[in-house]
Amino acid sequence: MPAGGEKMPAGGEPAAAGGLDPCQSAARYANRLVPGAGGEADPPALAWRRAGLLAVTGFADGPGLVCPLALASAADGALLALRHLAPAAALPLNGALLLGERARLLGLSRQGRTSANGSCRLLESADGRIALNLARVDDWGLLPALVEDAGATDWDSLAALVARWPTSALLARGAELGLAIAADRPVAAPRHWCRVTPGGLVRRKQRPLVLDLSSLWAGPLAGSLLAMLGADVVKLESSARPDGARGGHAGFFALLNGMKRHDRLDFGDRAALAARVAEADIIIEGSRPRALRQLGIDARREVARGAVWISITGHGRTGDDAMRTGFGDDAAVAGGLASAMAAGWGEAMFAGDAIADPLTGIHAALAGWQAWTGQGGQAGRGALIDVSLRRTLAFAARAGRARDVRVWQAAAEADSAPLYPLRSPC
Repeated sequence: MPAGGEKMPAGGEPAAAGGLDPCQSAARYANRLVPGAGGEADPPALAWRRAGLLAVTGFADGPGLVCPLALASAADGALLALRHLAPAAALPLNGALLLGERARLLGLSRQGRTSANGSCRLLESADGRIALNLARVDDWGLLPALVEDAGATDWDSLAALVARWPTSALLARGAELGLAIAADRPVAAPRHWCRVTPGGLVRRKQRPLVLDLSSLWAGPLAGSLLAMLGADVVKLESSARPDGARGGHAGFFALLNGMKRHDRLDFGDRAALAARVAEADIIIEGSRPRALRQLGIDARREVARGAVWISITGHGRTGDDAMRTGFGDDAAVAGGLASAMAAGWGEAMFAGDAIADPLTGIHAALAGWQAWTGQGGQAGRGALIDVSLRRTLAFAARAGRARDVRVWQAAAEADSAPLYPLRSPC
């Protein structure tokens, strides 16, 4: 057992070799997450194509590519595990659909070393490669401090300046500045996909009240899946800083939030915010722990009273990781995705659309429901669930890897089945 009384969820078995039967990838992954879970799903290459992910993987002047990692099967497996816990729930068709949903709605396309949404790029450093995600307008003003040069005004000038610095210096300075920056690392699938710290005992309601304090993609997706499971989900936004996703595609926002009740609150009113948190059975948030403390919110106090607290971060909520910012594309690179693409296709590139976000959202919902129902072995106890985009992406590699990615590519290109039907917003 790790220090601090933490328990790990099921799913620590070593990954099978690359010869894993591709037709069983999702079922085996589901059983790794929840013993006894399983079911039918498409093979990884076909699921990747049918989710629409070929459109956002590869270079603009080349063909759409499959990912050598069975990430679509990991998403399918996580949803199979969730369906195993709640067989009567009206869940999406499969998990792979959720990976390609946003890209299809927004009409995104593949751009190689630039993310599908255009905000993140792979850049060569003096001794390696980094992913830098400038997802916020204010991020551009921080670049001169990152490379110690006022000439960092666009991507081309930034690339030339980044090439002068070692990766470690860029990561350290980027973390201090609050930039979403990550080193391109090989896949090192962790033994466990999240950390769960048990809390106090409480009598469970039949229908939990979920307070969704998260924004963008991973947390809201987790909340929407919990709503499908029957939870009463309230999306609570800061009146001063509402969810940034409201400024994006309205249909996609509705897919993630349409089944929830909506409310706004001045988060500067710490007493009012604390009261809302205290009445919730499950809390979802995507903030760094320091930001929560500044609002007077203590996750461990809520867990001690029996609440299930789902903490979604880019890299983790402990140690140096707690200070780092991360979004779906850069966190995927930190988890090994660009490196896996380089191993399979000869060149590092992005795969999918911020793929660590939807993968993490599905896994977070699974962990939260396991903790709430006690099907993870902690009946009636609160739980602090530490789930990060980077760790989830890396663990998802356990769903399998292609021995020869060209075989998967040929299967995808020969497939003529229609894409998975897009969901209709509530």
